[in-house]
Amino acid sequence: MDGHTDLRDLMDRLMDLGELQVIEGADWRLEIGAITEIKAEKDGPALLFDKIKGYPPGFRILSNMFCTHKRSALALGLPLELRGVDLLNAWRKRLYDFSPLPVKAVEGGPLFENTMAEDQVDLTAFPAPIWHELDGGRYLGTGCGVITRDPETDKVNIGTYRCMIQGKNKISVKMNKGKHGRLAMEKYHAAGKPCPLAITIGQAASIFLASQLPLTSGTGEYEFAGWLQGSPIGVVPGPLTGIPLPATAEIVLEGEVPRYREKDLPKEGPFGEWHGYFAAANVGEVPLMVVKRIYYRNDPIILGVPPLKPPNHYVAIPLGAANLWDQLEMAGIPDVKGVWGYVYGAQPGPFTVIAIKQRYVGHSKQTALAACGSRAGAYGGKFLVIVDEDVDISNLHEVIWAIATRCAVREGVDLVKNVWTSPAEPTIHPGSRSSTGYTTDRVLIDACRPYQWIEDFPKVNVFSEEYRQTIKRKWNV
Repeated sequence: MDGHTDLRDLMDRLMDLGELQVIEGADWRLEIGAITEIKAEKDGPALLFDKIKGYPPGFRILSNMFCTHKRSALALGLPLELRGVDLLNAWRKRLYDFSPLPVKAVEGGPLFENTMAEDQVDLTAFPAPIWHELDGGRYLGTGCGVITRDPETDKVNIGTYRCMIQGKNKISVKMNKGKHGRLAMEKYHAAGKPCPLAITIGQAASIFLASQLPLTSGTGEYEFAGWLQGSPIGVVPGPLTGIPLPATAEIVLEGEVPRYREKDLPKEGPFGEWHGYFAAANVGEVPLMVVKRIYYRNDPIILGVPPLKPPNHYVAIPLGAANLWDQLEMAGIPDVKGVWGYVYGAQPGPFTVIAIKQRYVGHSKQTALAACGSRAGAYGGKFLVIVDEDVDISNLHEVIWAIATRCAVREGVDLVKNVWTSPAEPTIHPGSRSSTGYTTDRVLIDACRPYQWIEDFPKVNVFSEEYRQTIKRKWNV
């Protein structure tokens, strides 16, 4: 993926491909969010909003950057013609060649073309939208990267956490418990110190993708992003915190998260989340950053990646499904032909489909159990469907056809109770929510033809692919 070292490089490529539409005059109050949603439903182009109501020209928002297979392929450095499981598998195979690329220290950069310091800091100077109709505030951070440094290991982490403006110099940063950014913050606070923090609001696609992917332990996001884009990420030390900042970022907030008493933390949310529902407002839980400096380029761009109701997703393929595919193979499951998710974030999600070529009695059940217990398949999972290799798992109509016609319900449906899950799971009863974590049950659906009599199973009513290709060539259909 040589090139695309900042957001503007990729925007230029999208414009050349006819994949970028400029919209002028929209209101940050709901209109930008609604246009983003409607265009995404139609697999429309990426959107660049300019001349936003109440803001000067040049203060822009980019949305729907990764919402089609073609644009996802472009961002991932893959052939633009790939679609569906072929695209996901190409990404999975590209990861086999991953080799971390160290950052490149630079002096200055376009990031520092403008600075707000101390009393000048004003987060509302940027057109942060109200993305969804019932959101509790303006979210400046959706396609953002929250950068922390572990005080014990010195390891830098970048995570994507939603960020809601709480005043001119304060912003909520929803680092959930157990996330790397939260763990670093807790170490600072345990030592009686505020946690230094930087948030990049618009950055190279490679940095955003690295920040929201479930990377393996020990893999740095900057190093992954450099490998992804084919060149080192240029970084410069933050003047206040020393945290490495992307030198070509559009906007960076720099400051700290002090130790607050829970009763002093403001309400955060509600917010429309990736599962297609509004996540409830939080009180006394979400860390609050005090912003001391804002650096920004001329004509700055906010990268907007608001969660949308499925099947609208901010990335067109379920990248976490590639992790599950690998974990199944490492567990010894033979002939896995594909993995796909339909309601997903960084994980395959609560409706995951796996295609296999059956090799023995119990192969399909073994696959379901292994997926249910794997790291990638457990967190946030709910329904696991196993189908034969002739089913296009990226086509929901075919998946439903397989469930409806091949699942022998009494033998083919199982329930596994109390499996680790995400706090975003909407079916957790309000009275059951706690700080100790969450579990939900799993439904395992074997929608494969019964292996014991697979040769006698009714044949599929469709022409062979060989004959179809012959007809296509002869009749140009």
